[in-house]
Amino acid sequence: MDINKNSSYVLLQLLRGANTAAKISEYLPGTDIRSIQRGLSRLTELGITVKYGTNHPTYAVDYEKLLYANIADKLLENEERPESGFNISFIEWLESHSSSELGSIFAPHELTEKLKNRTQPMSAKDLEHLTIEFSWKSSALEGNTYTLLDTQLLLIEGVKAKNRTEFETQMILNHKNAIAFIVENKELFENEITFSTLEELHKIIGYNLGIERGVRKKLVKITASNYIPLATPHQLREYADTILVIISRAQHPFARALLALSLIPYLQIFEDGNKRTGRMLANALLIASIDAGFSLRRVSSKQLALAYLAFYEFNTITNLSKILKAELL
Repeated sequence: MDINKNSSYVLLQLLRGANTAAKISEYLPGTDIRSIQRGLSRLTELGITVKYGTNHPTYAVDYEKLLYANIADKLLENEERPESGFNISFIEWLESHSSSELGSIFAPHELTEKLKNRTQPMSAKDLEHLTIEFSWKSSALEGNTYTLLDTQLLLIEGVKAKNRTEFETQMILNHKNAIAFIVENKELFENEITFSTLEELHKIIGYNLGIERGVRKKLVKITASNYIPLATPHQLREYADTILVIISRAQHPFARALLALSLIPYLQIFEDGNKRTGRMLANALLIASIDAGFSLRRVSSKQLALAYLAFYEFNTITNLSKILKAELL
């Protein structure tokens, strides 16, 4: 049994804090109460929600089950789905877990064994390949038209591609410079990740691209998503510290990287470049801990976009985890 359209709408309201059928109906005025009750029953059968009481039951989300639930692409592509917002309860749930618990939740067992058995450090050639492929792919995911060969010629020989904009060229170079910063400052990514370190990564990523530095001061909208991030700088700064504590506490290399890959874009701390910064931080954490990184070379733009949408709107990390796992196995 999968999450269907009706139960997905109900789930979005549960994530907003509505915990009864009556309360959910206030957010879904076009849906009759029996449909809402069926949606709640389906979610409870799936183990995603826990039911309390019988006459006027209340419902709570089981986030550990939800994290690895399957949200079908057609549900994420449905333009009529309700809005979602930054889920403080989910962040508090993450914050309540210990280092070992976060490792257990976010790191697959077979990957743990694989990472333990790594013996060869990353060579200079490996680093060069990672820099080229990641700079190309991460930029391409943002609409950059540089090819992989263009990127190689730019980063190795300093040859700018013809018929490409200065903006695109700068974006590629910024990725290279961010990786160089990581390699030269591995100690910044080994234990506690500070906001100043995150801000420095973002500054390098956004250099000369017209991106305002520091915590954003205005509301942002995410293309093709009904997710509405937090709006106020004070809240953004507060939760930036919170999610960095969660990432730092995780300790397990894969868990740290996965949390960075998902939570930095989820908060949308900066005016622009949040996904690039999240991808770069995830790579930094892996480079500092296991001397390896990921490029996302074989991941399509749509595949990654849908994985992000599933996390933004439903707090489901299944597809982001699969993508990162495939990069490291």
